[in-house]
Amino acid sequence: MEYGKIYCVDDDPDILLLYHAILTEAGHDVIKISNGEKALETIEMRQPDLIILDEMMNDISGMEMCQRIRNNKVLLYIPIIMVTGLDSKEGKIKSLEGGIDDYMLKPFDHEELLAKVQVMLRIKRLYSELWQTRQDLVKAEKLAAVGQLAAAMAHEIRNPLSIIGASMQFLQSKLETSDERRGIMDTILRKILEIDSTVRELLVVARPLKLKIEPLDLNECIQEVDGFIKEKCLAQRVTHTQDLFSPMPQVSGDREHLQRALLNIYINALNSMPRGGELFTHTYWDQETGMVNIRIKDTGEGISAEDLGHIFEPFFSKRVGGSGLGLFVLKMIIDELRGRIEVKSELQKGTTFSMFLPYIKK
Repeated sequence: MEYGKIYCVDDDPDILLLYHAILTEAGHDVIKISNGEKALETIEMRQPDLIILDEMMNDISGMEMCQRIRNNKVLLYIPIIMVTGLDSKEGKIKSLEGGIDDYMLKPFDHEELLAKVQVMLRIKRLYSELWQTRQDLVKAEKLAAVGQLAAAMAHEIRNPLSIIGASMQFLQSKLETSDERRGIMDTILRKILEIDSTVRELLVVARPLKLKIEPLDLNECIQEVDGFIKEKCLAQRVTHTQDLFSPMPQVSGDREHLQRALLNIYINALNSMPRGGELFTHTYWDQETGMVNIRIKDTGEGISAEDLGHIFEPFFSKRVGGSGLGLFVLKMIIDELRGRIEVKSELQKGTTFSMFLPYIKK
């Protein structure tokens, strides 16, 4: 049984009430609209799964509505059933050629209506799955090409990078501790580590993710990662508060990769609070869902609604110098661990990352 959001468009209030009674009883979400222009505006804002459309309305004809829907490039495919009181072969052919998916005569039989609705919703679901599969294939092809390039670049970069880093450490060891040039060398070494980190992320994209699965205490992982960001928190006047659930059940995971995922979120949070702020880490165990949750919240600049839908895409970054790989790798790791991740954000108010991981049941 297919269920969906159905827009019924007709200027006859009695017909709309009949649609609503029949379709809601069958379990569908029904929106009644008596004006064609209003229907077009509403359809673009909240795309339905199916439109049942009257052929003759006061403000706009059903065929004109259909043509405007089909010509709207913003809309994905939406099935349309045209309802008419005129049994005309020529009219049916013209309607089908104009983009109507099915035809129904007044007065209609409610069983016929439900049967046609089921067929159209099934077509809509199959189309949506096909469209998503196509998007996934395009993305996979792009990542495969990027992966091959990344693997070649990583090999060429890491060799000279390691030599530069080792040489810089050797030269630094020859200087007195009071020599101001040591500070410059420290900066160079930090930048070398940043480049190496980016190269590592490129390699994750280039190669299949291989995790070393073992029982982990998430609170311990968080506390270890906290040690890596303490200095940056102090330098930026960011207060990090932790509220860790105890006793916390263990999860199956890869310590190194999971800590890298957490570190990516913390670094992004700190980058969003260059003039200070607050960072919160909260863990809890939800026995009903069988998941352990890690919530990391900051009071930083936030992410716009437009960008929020792209943050897990590879190479998407609004930060100058950002590789755009950190959150993409984070999503890969969480997916591999059979978990999920959610993000909520508001500009100038902050961002909250919530990660959910299945715990080990004893």
